[in-house]
Amino acid sequence: MKRRALRFLVLAGLLKVVLCDLFGENIYVPQKKTWSEARKHCRDHHTDLLSINNQEEDELLKAVEREPEDQAWIGLYKDTNDTWRWSGGKTASFFNWATQNNTSDDKRCVVQKSQGWDRLICDDRKLHFFCFQSSLVLVKEKKTWEEAMEHCRLHYRDLVSLPSESALTQTLQTSREAQTDHVWTGLRYLAGRWLWVSRNNTGEYQAWGHGETPRCSDRGRHCGALSLEGQHWESWDCVDKLSFVCY
Repeated sequence: MKRRALRFLVLAGLLKVVLCDLFGENIYVPQKKTWSEARKHCRDHHTDLLSINNQEEDELLKAVEREPEDQAWIGLYKDTNDTWRWSGGKTASFFNWATQNNTSDDKRCVVQKSQGWDRLICDDRKLHFFCFQSSLVLVKEKKTWEEAMEHCRLHYRDLVSLPSESALTQTLQTSREAQTDHVWTGLRYLAGRWLWVSRNNTGEYQAWGHGETPRCSDRGRHCGALSLEGQHWESWDCVDKLSFVCY
C-alpha cells in the first residue's frame, strides 16, 4: 500500500485539505462551483479534477472532515460517446456507485459522498470539489529518449515510471499539452527485459497496447512511450524525438 500523509493548508482564508500522493496532492476545495467551473478552477490553479482509480484511493478521501451529507465533484463524466472518462482523458475502469438506479441520461457528471458516487447534471448545482496537483513535469520540447533522461536527471529526478494505474492516470493528466501524441517514459529494454530505469523492474502492473509485452526487435524499438490517445505503453525507437514527463 502506498504510504500517504494528511496535512492541512490555509489559503485565501479557506481551509483546503491536502492528501499527499506519490506523484502529487489530492486537494479538497470547499468552494461551491458547477462541475465545469470546478474543472476550470482545478486546471487554472492545480492540474485537473481528481481521478480515483481504486477502492483505496476512494477510502482515502473519506478521511477528509466534511459534513455527513456533503457531495464533492470528482473528475468523472460521461462523454458524447456515452463512455465514462476522467477529466484528464483516461477511460474509467473503477466505479463505486452508491446506487445503480440513478441512470438518467442527462446526469453525466459524478460526485463523491460518504455512501459512494452519484450522478448529477453537470451544471445544475454548485458543490465542493476535489482537485489533483501533480508533482510531475511535462517537458514539451521534443528530445530522443537518452536526451530526455539526461534532461530529467539534470533538472529533476528521472523520467517518470508508471508502476500503477494511478501513475498512468496522473501522467495522462500532466501530458494534456504535449506537442506529440506520445510522451517518453522511463521504460527501457535492457539485458533482455523491460524495466523502469528509476526502479530496475516493471513490477506487476502492465499497460502494454494489445496486452502483450513486446519482444526485443531488430528495429531498435527499445524505449517505452505512453500513447496519450490509446492510454497504454508502446515500444518506440529510442532516437525518435518526443515530449516527455519528469518527476
